[in-house]
Amino acid sequence: MTFKILLLWAAIIPMAIANGIFRDTVLVRMLGQKRARTFSGLTLSAVILAWTFLTIPWIQLPGVLHYAGVGLVWLTLTVAFEFLFGRFVARKPWPELLRAYRFEDGDIWPLVLAVVGLSPSVAAAMRMFH
Repeated sequence: MTFKILLLWAAIIPMAIANGIFRDTVLVRMLGQKRARTFSGLTLSAVILAWTFLTIPWIQLPGVLHYAGVGLVWLTLTVAFEFLFGRFVARKPWPELLRAYRFEDGDIWPLVLAVVGLSPSVAAAMRMFH
């Protein structure tokens, strides 16, 4: 089960990277930096929720509260990945890494993180009552 949880989370990484590339190469020219960041955050949130809705049955946990634990794991992994990769691979300074958390220049990263953390529970609940 742990493998499945990690695999589903890891699949979000290339989606997020593709979303960022699309934002930087297409959306910024069409919408400007501020609007592109907001639109990109909304798009990534929708993709994560859709991905989770489609794949969450594969995990097969007994109840919605168990999926809250999955969300907490995903949230922790996402923040750890962002800071570890950003700092030690991309060599970004701490102020640049922390900028995304301040809702500046159209950035809604904290809301995206909320979607990451809540999407397993939301998707499981939607599937149970669907």
